[in-house]
Amino acid sequence: MDFLRDYIEKDPSGNISTIIVILTILLLIFVVSAFLFDYFKNDQNSKKTNMLERAIKDLIEEFRSLEINLSEQKKILNDYKYTLEKLDLEISRLADSNKGDSNITTAIQMANQGRSLEEISSATGLNEDEIEPILKYHGK
Repeated sequence: MDFLRDYIEKDPSGNISTIIVILTILLLIFVVSAFLFDYFKNDQNSKKTNMLERAIKDLIEEFRSLEINLSEQKKILNDYKYTLEKLDLEISRLADSNKGDSNITTAIQMANQGRSLEEISSATGLNEDEIEPILKYHGK
Protein backbone atom coordinates (compact mmCIF):
# COMPACT_ATOMS: atom_id res chain seq x y z
CA MET A 1 0.00 0.00 0.00
CA ASP A 2 2.86 2.37 0.80
CA PHE A 3 4.26 1.82 -2.66
CA LEU A 4 0.99 2.91 -4.26
CA ARG A 5 0.74 6.00 -1.98
CA ASP A 6 4.34 6.98 -2.71
CA TYR A 7 3.75 6.48 -6.44
CA ILE A 8 0.63 8.67 -6.48
CA GLU A 9 2.14 11.45 -4.28
CA LYS A 10 5.11 12.13 -6.59
CA ASP A 11 2.99 13.06 -9.65
CA PRO A 12 -0.69 12.67 -8.78
CA SER A 13 -2.33 13.59 -12.10
CA GLY A 14 0.15 11.72 -14.30
CA ASN A 15 0.26 8.65 -12.12
CA ILE A 16 -3.53 8.43 -11.76
CA SER A 17 -3.96 8.78 -15.51
CA THR A 18 -1.32 6.05 -16.00
CA ILE A 19 -3.22 3.77 -13.60
CA ILE A 20 -6.49 4.52 -15.43
CA VAL A 21 -4.86 3.76 -18.80
CA ILE A 22 -3.39 0.49 -17.45
CA LEU A 23 -6.76 -0.52 -15.96
CA THR A 24 -8.50 0.39 -19.23
CA ILE A 25 -6.02 -1.71 -21.22
CA LEU A 26 -6.47 -4.64 -18.81
CA LEU A 27 -10.24 -4.27 -19.06
CA LEU A 28 -10.05 -4.17 -22.87
CA ILE A 29 -7.84 -7.26 -22.89
CA PHE A 30 -10.32 -9.02 -20.62
CA VAL A 31 -13.30 -7.99 -22.79
CA VAL A 32 -11.55 -8.99 -26.03
CA SER A 33 -10.46 -12.34 -24.59
CA ALA A 34 -14.01 -12.98 -23.31
CA PHE A 35 -15.38 -12.07 -26.75
CA LEU A 36 -12.91 -14.40 -28.49
CA PHE A 37 -13.67 -17.20 -26.04
CA ASP A 38 -17.42 -16.78 -26.63
CA TYR A 39 -16.89 -16.57 -30.39
CA PHE A 40 -14.89 -19.81 -30.57
CA LYS A 41 -17.22 -21.59 -28.15
CA ASN A 42 -20.19 -20.41 -30.21
CA ASP A 43 -18.50 -21.68 -33.37
CA GLN A 44 -17.92 -25.10 -31.78
CA ASN A 45 -21.51 -25.24 -30.57
CA SER A 46 -22.73 -24.25 -34.03
CA LYS A 47 -20.74 -27.08 -35.62
CA LYS A 48 -22.09 -29.56 -33.08
CA THR A 49 -25.63 -28.30 -33.64
CA ASN A 50 -25.25 -28.72 -37.40
CA MET A 51 -23.96 -32.27 -36.92
CA LEU A 52 -26.90 -33.07 -34.64
CA GLU A 53 -29.37 -31.62 -37.14
CA ARG A 54 -27.89 -33.77 -39.91
CA ALA A 55 -28.02 -36.83 -37.66
CA ILE A 56 -31.66 -36.11 -36.79
CA LYS A 57 -32.52 -35.69 -40.48
CA ASP A 58 -30.83 -39.03 -41.21
CA LEU A 59 -32.78 -40.68 -38.39
CA ILE A 60 -36.04 -39.21 -39.67
CA GLU A 61 -35.27 -40.56 -43.13
CA GLU A 62 -34.50 -44.00 -41.67
CA PHE A 63 -37.76 -43.96 -39.71
CA ARG A 64 -39.67 -43.07 -42.86
CA SER A 65 -38.09 -45.92 -44.79
CA LEU A 66 -38.83 -48.29 -41.90
CA GLU A 67 -42.42 -47.07 -41.85
CA ILE A 68 -42.75 -47.75 -45.57
CA ASN A 69 -41.23 -51.22 -45.16
CA LEU A 70 -43.51 -52.02 -42.23
CA SER A 71 -46.60 -50.87 -44.12
CA GLU A 72 -45.61 -53.06 -47.08
CA GLN A 73 -45.09 -56.01 -44.74
CA LYS A 74 -48.45 -55.29 -43.14
CA LYS A 75 -50.08 -55.49 -46.57
CA ILE A 76 -48.32 -58.78 -47.27
CA LEU A 77 -49.37 -60.18 -43.88
CA ASN A 78 -52.96 -59.09 -44.49
CA ASP A 79 -52.85 -60.92 -47.84
CA TYR A 80 -51.54 -64.04 -46.10
CA LYS A 81 -54.20 -63.68 -43.42
CA TYR A 82 -56.91 -63.43 -46.06
CA THR A 83 -55.52 -66.49 -47.86
CA LEU A 84 -55.33 -68.47 -44.61
CA GLU A 85 -58.89 -67.52 -43.70
CA LYS A 86 -60.09 -68.65 -47.13
CA LEU A 87 -58.16 -71.92 -46.76
CA ASP A 88 -59.62 -72.41 -43.28
CA LEU A 89 -63.13 -71.89 -44.63
CA GLU A 90 -62.46 -74.33 -47.46
CA ILE A 91 -61.07 -76.93 -45.06
CA SER A 92 -64.09 -76.51 -42.80
CA ARG A 93 -66.43 -76.84 -45.76
CA LEU A 94 -64.64 -79.96 -46.96
CA ALA A 95 -64.63 -81.44 -43.46
CA ASP A 96 -68.34 -80.74 -43.06
CA SER A 97 -69.03 -82.19 -46.49
CA ASN A 98 -66.96 -85.27 -45.73
CA LYS A 99 -68.53 -85.70 -42.31
CA GLY A 100 -71.99 -85.27 -43.78
CA ASP A 101 -71.20 -87.80 -46.49
CA SER A 102 -69.92 -90.33 -43.98
CA ASN A 103 -72.96 -89.76 -41.75
CA ILE A 104 -75.27 -90.30 -44.71
CA THR A 105 -73.33 -93.40 -45.73
CA THR A 106 -73.58 -94.73 -42.18
CA ALA A 107 -77.30 -93.93 -42.12
CA ILE A 108 -77.81 -95.81 -45.44
CA GLN A 109 -75.89 -98.82 -44.12
CA MET A 110 -77.91 -98.82 -40.90
CA ALA A 111 -81.14 -98.47 -42.90
CA ASN A 112 -80.09 -101.46 -45.03
CA GLN A 113 -79.51 -103.40 -41.81
CA GLY A 114 -83.06 -102.59 -40.74
CA ARG A 115 -82.29 -100.27 -37.86
CA SER A 116 -84.90 -97.85 -36.54
CA LEU A 117 -85.09 -94.09 -37.03
CA GLU A 118 -84.06 -93.41 -33.40
CA GLU A 119 -81.01 -95.70 -33.63
CA ILE A 120 -79.84 -94.07 -36.86
CA SER A 121 -80.41 -90.58 -35.43
CA SER A 122 -78.45 -91.27 -32.24
CA ALA A 123 -75.58 -92.95 -34.14
CA THR A 124 -75.17 -90.37 -36.93
CA GLY A 125 -76.44 -87.14 -35.40
CA LEU A 126 -78.72 -86.55 -38.38
CA ASN A 127 -82.20 -85.20 -37.67
CA GLU A 128 -85.38 -87.13 -38.38
CA ASP A 129 -86.21 -85.13 -41.51
CA GLU A 130 -82.93 -86.26 -43.08
CA ILE A 131 -83.27 -89.88 -41.98
CA GLU A 132 -86.86 -90.48 -43.18
CA PRO A 133 -86.04 -90.32 -46.93
CA ILE A 134 -83.06 -92.63 -46.36
CA LEU A 135 -85.28 -95.14 -44.57
CA LYS A 136 -87.89 -94.82 -47.29
CA TYR A 137 -85.47 -95.69 -50.11
CA HIS A 138 -82.92 -97.90 -48.33
CA GLY A 139 -84.78 -99.36 -45.40
CA LYS A 140 -85.97 -102.98 -45.21
